[in-house]
Amino acid sequence: MKAIVCEKWTHYSELKIHETAPPVLSAGQVRIAVYFATAGFGQTLVIAGKYQRKPPLPFVPGTEISGVVLEVAPGVTEFSPGDRVAAALDWGGYAEEAVATVATTWHVPDAVSLATAASVPLTYGTAYAALHWRGRLKAGETMLVYGAAGGVGLPAVQLGRLAGARVIAVAGSEDRVKVAMAYGAHSGIVHGGGQLNQQVRANNGGRNVELVFDPVGGTLFDEALRCLRPEGRILVVGFASGEVPKIPANILLVKNAEIIGFNFGLYIGWGLTDEREYYMDRLRDMMQTLFAQVASGELEPISSTPYPLECLTEAFDSVIERRSVGRALLQIVPDSDL
Repeated sequence: MKAIVCEKWTHYSELKIHETAPPVLSAGQVRIAVYFATAGFGQTLVIAGKYQRKPPLPFVPGTEISGVVLEVAPGVTEFSPGDRVAAALDWGGYAEEAVATVATTWHVPDAVSLATAASVPLTYGTAYAALHWRGRLKAGETMLVYGAAGGVGLPAVQLGRLAGARVIAVAGSEDRVKVAMAYGAHSGIVHGGGQLNQQVRANNGGRNVELVFDPVGGTLFDEALRCLRPEGRILVVGFASGEVPKIPANILLVKNAEIIGFNFGLYIGWGLTDEREYYMDRLRDMMQTLFAQVASGELEPISSTPYPLECLTEAFDSVIERRSVGRALLQIVPDSDL
């Protein structure tokens, strides 16, 4: 099969398409013909060997896919050949075939295209689980979303609005703020001008916010502390800025504030121990909710015009240069959108 193979820790632009053997199907797994896969900032870290979890070299990158089941391992009854599915993988998505565990594979409703479904498992799953499982978001609260037109920021905007929150989008340009507002943000702020807390209060009737969704880190985290009302929460989702912030405990004490770490990998088997089976039912319920919202039109997943597999570098460039809205999408099977 054709696949992108990472033979050493490197820059994504060094990756090439290889002819390689299909992955081995093990117990509790399904083999999937990959139609679409997503490309996001996290994958660039994996390829460079800078992610906290390193696959064994050589490996095929790619952790979020959609496609059609080709084969199931003996004893697997949840899926059958021909089923349309989306899956979260340990790795292996940038290829014509991939294997996924039953615990991290989900049926795609007929009303949802595979192109749309590709970004649901990790992209929208991350935002949903962060906001609802860890952030305890309530209707009527105000939330601040950093990176609001990015891979997980835009889903957070959409899901926050859907949950009944007032959403203030923060992004790096007027154009990206406009994108976030087009997809549900009530107001928007371009960061970089300083005094973000004053701008937040000006956008929120003079009040600070209950929740901050932060996939950026760096100096924006410090600003988030200033934007919190008493008993507010900050969701630490990632560090796209490249800078891990230091947390001043005295401010947490004064504001009765919470800093909440969020690692979606814990739920899909990427933690220090593989606990995907423990969270399997919770994940299935969440995915059913997300796919039902997509099928009904309540939720509209966003991704780029698909790039063919051989244009992987261009797809990642669009993410790094902030030209893409949401995740970049790779199309493995040409002229298909089942």
